[in-house]
Amino acid sequence: MLRPILAACLALTVVATGAWAQSAAQSPYGKATRRDAIFLRFPEMLQRYWVDNETMAASHKSVAVPMPRQCAFVYADSYTRGQMSEREVQETAVSNCNRHLAALGALGENYNVNCACKIVISDETYVVPRETMPDQAYGPSSIFYRDPKGNVARLNGVTRYGALIGRDRSVTFSVENVNGEPVCEGTFTNEGTANGRFSLSCFAGKFSGRGTYESKLGAPNDHIIARGQTSSGQPVVMVIGLPAQLAANTYGGI
Repeated sequence: MLRPILAACLALTVVATGAWAQSAAQSPYGKATRRDAIFLRFPEMLQRYWVDNETMAASHKSVAVPMPRQCAFVYADSYTRGQMSEREVQETAVSNCNRHLAALGALGENYNVNCACKIVISDETYVVPRETMPDQAYGPSSIFYRDPKGNVARLNGVTRYGALIGRDRSVTFSVENVNGEPVCEGTFTNEGTANGRFSLSCFAGKFSGRGTYESKLGAPNDHIIARGQTSSGQPVVMVIGLPAQLAANTYGGI
């Protein structure tokens, strides 16, 4: 009787800890660098991981992001405190990432995949294949606009864009709908460190818009808010970095 119970407990433990990574010493995926896309996407994490003296001296440090890579729009980094093991640092990172992700609300209106936090870097070593990591910045997105009849419409999906908005003069972006189909493309042109102008074209040119954008840091999440007009003079709002319902509650009134 005891043996089946122990086996069941072991199985539950395996399932529950599936998000934790192998030890960095066992990983075949190579070393991370401060110029990798994941650090360019999250400059505050770059500062802590590679620059700050306290965290640079940590015996273990881990980075968790939601995966697969199109889900990587939030992150959590954790560092050794006291006598924490590598495994404990990894568990802390995943727990903090899951908490942040859950606080932003459901992602089903933006993604057709399940987004789940996972350790991707541990002790300056990739513990997932490099080709699975985000090569650019991604974020859930919503576009709110009025059609020529004045009716409000909304397009939800995922946006992919250059990680250096605010540093590069011009950054292109593309939008996929919830089914992963490309629907829009556009450009951000910066005029300051956190603002500039945007243009977009959707549905093979049948719908377009232009206006200004602003990068907002902090609660509820780092995100981009762009406001402008369509080619027919109707208002358009694009939000990148917030799940659809949160974006609608915050910016959907056009």
